[in-house]
Amino acid sequence: MAGAGERAPARPASAAGPRAWAVCLALVAAVALVYARTATHGFVSFDDGSYLTENEHVRGGLSLDGLRWAFGAFHSANWHPLTWLSHQLDWQLFGAWAGGHHLVGAGLHALAACLLYLFLARTTAKPWPSVLVAFLFALHPQRVESVAWASERKDVLAGVFFFALLLAHARHAERPAPARLALVAALLALGLLAKPMLVTVPLVLLVLDRWPLARALAPLQAALEKWSLFLLSGASAAVTLLAQRAGGAVRNFDEFDLPTRFATAVLGFWRYVADAVWPVGLAFYYPHPAQVDPEHWQALGPATWFALAGLVALGVLAWRLRLRAPCVPAGLAWMGLMLLPVIGLVQVGAQFVADRYAYLPQVGLILALVFGLEPLLTGAAARRAAWAFGAFLCVASGTLAWRQVGTWQDSVTMATRALQVTELNHVAHQHLGLELQRRRDFQGAREQYLAALAIAPRMHDTLSNLGAVHMQLGEHAEARRRYEEALRVRPGFLDALLNLGLLAELADDLEGALGWYRRAAGANPEAPEAWTKLGDGELATGRNAEAEAAYRHALALRPTWVDARAGLAEALLERGAEREALALVAGPELATHVRALHVEARILCGAREPALRDPARAAARLQACPEGAQPGWAHLRALAWWLARTGRFEDAARAVTEASASAPRQAWAALTAERTAFQARRAIGDGP
Repeated sequence: MAGAGERAPARPASAAGPRAWAVCLALVAAVALVYARTATHGFVSFDDGSYLTENEHVRGGLSLDGLRWAFGAFHSANWHPLTWLSHQLDWQLFGAWAGGHHLVGAGLHALAACLLYLFLARTTAKPWPSVLVAFLFALHPQRVESVAWASERKDVLAGVFFFALLLAHARHAERPAPARLALVAALLALGLLAKPMLVTVPLVLLVLDRWPLARALAPLQAALEKWSLFLLSGASAAVTLLAQRAGGAVRNFDEFDLPTRFATAVLGFWRYVADAVWPVGLAFYYPHPAQVDPEHWQALGPATWFALAGLVALGVLAWRLRLRAPCVPAGLAWMGLMLLPVIGLVQVGAQFVADRYAYLPQVGLILALVFGLEPLLTGAAARRAAWAFGAFLCVASGTLAWRQVGTWQDSVTMATRALQVTELNHVAHQHLGLELQRRRDFQGAREQYLAALAIAPRMHDTLSNLGAVHMQLGEHAEARRRYEEALRVRPGFLDALLNLGLLAELADDLEGALGWYRRAAGANPEAPEAWTKLGDGELATGRNAEAEAAYRHALALRPTWVDARAGLAEALLERGAEREALALVAGPELATHVRALHVEARILCGAREPALRDPARAAARLQACPEGAQPGWAHLRALAWWLARTGRFEDAARAVTEASASAPRQAWAALTAERTAFQARRAIGDGP
């Protein structure tokens, strides 16, 4: 083993070529064996909605508007534009087929493992320890969350750029040049655009300059060389903090005080070590004991001080090994530095630890162990036994990872696994409830939400979800109570305000509903959903000008918001601006939007301007309505307009009469006038 001041002889790239290709092919095959079945997996309720399936900017695929949004938005309390572009490309290629998204993630993970091997083999001239580190990284069960969860694309994408950066830095160390350093900076910039967790990479490179690169640079000289990297990291950290604060992800000191943050960092480090060595109880979410079990949580209790003593002892050991085995302090420093942004000192979210956070940091621990033990294998028999044990570890890790992949099949398997291996997991109960609610098992969903609230009573989103279940069960008074409770926990909570408005509508209290929608827009001025519902409320109460203004405001916030386009088209139709309304509802993005189809059909059948009429196209638009929309009063109304335009006035009158039976009270007057016109054998748009 080379000492700290020695440069390990680098193996020429050409000599290592055939072996490198063979190892990389084996890594790709191993990753494929573990992750191939994700092709049949679906999306899950844990962030996949806001990130992918309900995100119109992602579902729209690659576009100029999507590019502007990716770089300009703080969505889901994050700023990682390159990751958004990656998701947009996936949606362009695979649409809603979740398996395609998962397989791309697995491919990126395999590429990251290959780049890791190439870096270690090039810089250490020890191919077999490099092989073992790369395989353990590729096959460790803790990697599954980052690879098999579509929303965590940022991990594998950042991993590819990080390991490519290490290779570029190694080339720069062999023969320094401004162009090579510029490539390192470019790769860091790309990595930060994928996931800002790479902000500590310049510090990691300072460590790697000592081992395995053994560069003859003074510490200050090495730091000054990387000034551009520190600048990039600082800028990324600042933008990330802005994004997380804007999204409400950063926890304040009332929730997590300084002793709790200190304990989280110290205990969390050892939890990551334990899960690396014995990865058998992995879950998508680990509740923080300070949040779910405050009576027994002791931030500065014996466990914290014992863990701190262990950290000090580990630091002393690493320091003493800095000359004989520099790989040990280098690997441990790699792990500690890369965990620093997510260790809990700045608490983002309410989790204690997260498997995804270990994606890159754990590599440091693996290489410290593998390269640290390798010099102790002095005899041939010892080496054969060690590599046999290493092979066993890879097979065991791959087997456990394959099993762990199965827990990400859908939201039920994901949440059920978490409930099996963790305690007091309110988030797992919540996500199981969400999936049961989606499957219309409302009683089962209610049980899960109540279980979550028994652990964490102040979860505003769970209270709101429980309110939605009560609405589905027709228990409107209980639903209202839950929504109001959610508002007491989080004043201005959009979902609760909008649903309270809907409850008022169901009770025929249109002015009351409008009041809730106004409150929602006032508390959430950047939410197009709030302004769209405000437009609906204004339109329902006959305030067409106010409705039009609200819809236009929603579209100013999000020009592609189809609900606002359809609402504005209806408001324009009510005041006779038929051409403008027709232009709004035309386009493939509204091809299955029920309200837009009804508005378009009414214009095509009832326009005052004969040139706009097209009954045949109107019939096609009505047939395009989803099956569940067919019995609705708005559908019957549009159908009546088409029947009248085609001369079937008796059928039109019957259809509009049937529509009146289920229509809201505010539509009765218009429907009555239309029935009178049909009985007089007059189509809409043909004059008095």
